[in-house]
Amino acid sequence: MTLFVLKDLKMKKEYLDLWKQNYPTKNELTKAWSDWFDSKSDEWDLFTMTVVFKSGGKVPRPDRWEGEYKKYVLNKIKRALEPNQKNQEHAIPYEEFFYYEKDDSSLFRVSRSHKPHHIHSLIPIRKSQTHRFWSIDSNDLQEKIKKDIYSIETIQSVLVEKVKTDKTIDWIKYTLKGKTI
Repeated sequence: MTLFVLKDLKMKKEYLDLWKQNYPTKNELTKAWSDWFDSKSDEWDLFTMTVVFKSGGKVPRPDRWEGEYKKYVLNKIKRALEPNQKNQEHAIPYEEFFYYEKDDSSLFRVSRSHKPHHIHSLIPIRKSQTHRFWSIDSNDLQEKIKKDIYSIETIQSVLVEKVKTDKTIDWIKYTLKGKTI
């Protein structure tokens, strides 16, 4: 899978090029992503996820943490969504909307004097599979998935929230805060 880096934005080249050709400014691109995610609201439920990693040093290493996120976190989610291994590759309709951060953090998430390595993402889940991912009773990630994710040695914390359709653009803006596109 070839990735294209445009400053600190990382997405699959074939997706990013198309978006960038049609929406040249950050505001236009943010609005377009929001509209696109919202247009799929009949098919998907959208969730935001923040994964905070245990201390990995003071030097930002986005490739390492993005790899951990894709290889371990997303694969645990895929296995929960789709028990049949041959269908797991496509269990998440679009998994490329994620961004690594090191120097930005919430005041509540700063551990000691350094800011943690973390990833913000938007994860669409097919409505037919949402029950495997999200517990309506506890309004939280399914307990089994949460335990699976916390079993990953490098994970410090995970926060998942369901995105309301009219709030998609707010989450995209938050995810892209401070990013140069």
